[in-house]
Amino acid sequence: MNAKEIAKFFAGFAANQLLTHGALAVAGIRFSVFGINYTPQLNTIAAIAWGTIALLLIYYAWVRR
Repeated sequence: MNAKEIAKFFAGFAANQLLTHGALAVAGIRFSVFGINYTPQLNTIAAIAWGTIALLLIYYAWVRR
């Protein structure tokens, strides 16, 4: 298994996190896990961060030669 295959796997994971945090932010759901209070604002920031990570991994795994 090479680095690009691993990047493809983690790109899928990052996309999943992007969709999850995005949906939670849009729905306005608030909850707490391990003492971290997830607000719509925190979920928006997390969605942006995971989206950026997903794009970087997609670029590395599929576009870059």
